[in-house]
Amino acid sequence: MSSKNPQPSRRDRREDILQVSLQLFAERGFHGTSMRDIARQADIADGLIYHYFASKRDLFRAIIDEYSFLPLLRTLPELGEYLDLRGLLIVLARGFYDVLRQNAQLTRLLLQEVQVFPEEKEAFFADAVGESISVLGRILDARMSDRARAQVDPQVTARLFFNALLAFFVEQELLGGKHLLPADEHVYIDHLVDMVVKRLGPGS
Repeated sequence: MSSKNPQPSRRDRREDILQVSLQLFAERGFHGTSMRDIARQADIADGLIYHYFASKRDLFRAIIDEYSFLPLLRTLPELGEYLDLRGLLIVLARGFYDVLRQNAQLTRLLLQEVQVFPEEKEAFFADAVGESISVLGRILDARMSDRARAQVDPQVTARLFFNALLAFFVEQELLGGKHLLPADEHVYIDHLVDMVVKRLGPGS
């Protein structure tokens, strides 16, 4: 009695396409990679890829949504019910940094593409950056003291928070800082969070 290999599910095929796309985009650049290249590398028919993604830009957005910080970010409102502001920011910062490190290929790709191609820059900023700042800004606004609220813009604070983490990652992981100017990420994150909490006050 012969057994047939089970066909991959739609979810499995989609995941294969995303992983292959990320690899090819990182190696060849967004505009140096065609949908046909991706389909062939993922071992599917050229036309089948369009059943999963309408366009290459749609695929790029899906990569951001799947492998960026957004999935973790969306758990913050629930975590916020159990953690004080410092604890929430520590979880957020360490999670953000871990996602960057685990997906260094994606981070490098985004840093390359957003500087050159306006459509990809729009997708990245509208999805990953914009939503991250907006969600954290709302959390900070709800947690900050009344006195701080009169002096501090929560959206600007959220932007500074993420920018500080991204700059540290780029310095350490992409520019060779961990060999030339090594720094302990936990110490860095603790200092960053303490500065934010001190500026905002204990809040609610």
